[in-house]
Amino acid sequence: FFGETVGAFPDLWIPMMMQDSIYPGRDLLTAAKDLTNMHMWLQVMARLKPGVTSEQAKAGINVAFKGLLESKVGASISAEERRKDLDQRVNLQRAAGGSSVLREHFGEPLKILMAMVGFVLLIACANVANLLLARGAARQREFAMRIAIGAGRGRLIRQLLTESLLLAGSGAAAGLLLAHWADALLLRMVSGASSGPPSIHLDLQPDARVLGFTLGVTLLTTILFGLLPSLYSTRLDLTPVLKSTPAGTPSEALHRRFPAGKILAVTQVAVSIILLVSAGLFVRSLSKLGEVKLGYNRENLILFRVDAAPGGYKGAAIPRFQLDLLARISAIPGLRGATVSKNGLFSGSESADPIAVEGYTPKAGEEMHSRMDHVGPGYFSTLGITILMGREIEAQDTASSVRAAVINQTFASRFFPNTNPIGKRVRDTYPGNPAEMVVVGVAADAKYNNLREKANPRIYAPIANPMWENSAAVYEVRTYAHPQAVAAALRQVVQEAAPTLPPIEIHTMSALIDDSVQTDRFIEQLASAFSLLALLLAAVGLYGLMAYTVSRRTRDIGIRLALGAAPANILSGVLRETLLLVLLGVAIGEPVALAGARLIKSMLFGLGPLDPISIFSAAILMVTIAALAGFLPARRASQVDPMVALRYE
Repeated sequence: FFGETVGAFPDLWIPMMMQDSIYPGRDLLTAAKDLTNMHMWLQVMARLKPGVTSEQAKAGINVAFKGLLESKVGASISAEERRKDLDQRVNLQRAAGGSSVLREHFGEPLKILMAMVGFVLLIACANVANLLLARGAARQREFAMRIAIGAGRGRLIRQLLTESLLLAGSGAAAGLLLAHWADALLLRMVSGASSGPPSIHLDLQPDARVLGFTLGVTLLTTILFGLLPSLYSTRLDLTPVLKSTPAGTPSEALHRRFPAGKILAVTQVAVSIILLVSAGLFVRSLSKLGEVKLGYNRENLILFRVDAAPGGYKGAAIPRFQLDLLARISAIPGLRGATVSKNGLFSGSESADPIAVEGYTPKAGEEMHSRMDHVGPGYFSTLGITILMGREIEAQDTASSVRAAVINQTFASRFFPNTNPIGKRVRDTYPGNPAEMVVVGVAADAKYNNLREKANPRIYAPIANPMWENSAAVYEVRTYAHPQAVAAALRQVVQEAAPTLPPIEIHTMSALIDDSVQTDRFIEQLASAFSLLALLLAAVGLYGLMAYTVSRRTRDIGIRLALGAAPANILSGVLRETLLLVLLGVAIGEPVALAGARLIKSMLFGLGPLDPISIFSAAILMVTIAALAGFLPARRASQVDPMVALRYE
């Protein structure tokens, strides 16, 4: 037993009731007065009674859960919000696979990965099928002779399928060896680690299911790329084949085979276009995320969280400790500024409360909520968030003064559209919060937890005069030099201020923002890799088809050259045939790609699935690479020596 959470391997298990001993200063077990403070850190596990299905258990649990919701949902919230709360349901998940946030973050990307793997496999199968068609054409005399002396067509097909199975089996064995390296690479990509061991640990050793799946795919690919060539290669007209038809005048059977090869080549191009368009959309989406305006400067900014609870701080001692530590940090040489906040940028922490605004009458059913944060002096100047009106939170905003508040631009636009908000009062209506505040400033909107978020109304209150108790705080420090240059000094200051606190983890703002697009980067890298692999396979397939076509037409080309045809005409003719195949594949692939792009619409940012740049870039890249792939056979055809070609068999 390694634990119930995927990727986490506990060394010991302790009774839950010891929570206060392990994490002193914070009671996480006392029954909450409302749902917003329920035990969200706990996971509930249960074993079904004999004969009870998961659906039956789910129905019974939801009856009890609805009763709990009805008894806990407060009366102060709006009817719409109350309806949303009461509409919540409990979903049961099989425990055999463990619990993991990785499924939530990477479930959809991994489905896309599987689809891309399938597309690349399809292209590879089409490529190999084309090679087998050419090989079968070269062996037609052998097959004709064997049929003539009594071998049945079925026996030949079984032999060819056996050869295909050996080929697929060799590829599967090589793939399993390659997968051992690829697994570690994928884990590093999921972890966001460019080098070194991944931070996420999963057991990816092949088991019976993996080997069984590999065997199934091997058999499937044997059918995909082996059956069609086997059928074509053994469908022979014995008389012209046994008469040794010259290579330059292919038999009727060969004429029938060429369309199959061209269809497979067109299929490769069409599937490649689907992958190229998808990759282009993901690349453009990631680029758009990188262009998002944060509302502050990310450079030379570091953050770290300090929780005062393990140090024994409670009540009013918490903000005193936090401000005292801020003063110590600010005294470190080489800092441009330092501040503190309860939630912290890109930390995944967020607070929101119901509010009432002076002079604003809510519309029927309107939800009156605002994001909340407690910040220290110099918060906006340290981060670089512009104060549009009034002032920011300062050292004078203490517990003994009127509780000041800075609101963001979205808050001001919504609740004070035609009024100067400075001096207006805003009240936190959450039960038990003595939180009437006076607006002293308006700040520009900024990104707080992810680059995709839309600006919401937000209130900043002084950390010295908090509306509720929270022992944890995030310190934001702006440096002149590289942020890591002051890391040791910061750790020393925190250790001196509270020796009982655990060591701090320091993060740069740039790293936190990069981590926030980790899933997008993961998808973009995989999509790009698979689309380029598909493009390479399609180019190789086109090259192989055209090279084979030229070799079969060598005698015909020699005759044309001997009769006065210009080499440039031969070159353009082969290129024209290549481009016709490519353009047909593009014409088929683009509509399918556009239809499929709608399935990934929710994963894109800043552009739609019909992005013209992605669509045309994929087509141009495909045509360019295909033209290069067809140029070499075309050039070889134009340089054929007529005398050699006329003797070619």
